[in-house]
Amino acid sequence: MSSSLQRFLRLSLGAFLLLLLINIGLPAIFLLLQVPSFAIGNDPFWLLRWSYTDRGSGIEFNVLLLLAIAIIIGLLGLVFDRHRH
Repeated sequence: MSSSLQRFLRLSLGAFLLLLLINIGLPAIFLLLQVPSFAIGNDPFWLLRWSYTDRGSGIEFNVLLLLAIAIIIGLLGLVFDRHRH
């Protein structure tokens, strides 16, 4: 594989895993702070939905949007790397 493709995959995978770890840790923080229910984004492009009620709590995140963000981070890493050299 070319070095550009390896760099893109490494950046994208790293960004995706970091975004997943952040989303996995959010429920603990939200529960501790008793954050009320909210959503980030709207119908087709929602990123995160948090629900906090008397009956319980829950979090949903859009994996496809997280993957798209990770791909954009990988592409930006390639662009900035080329401008550096």
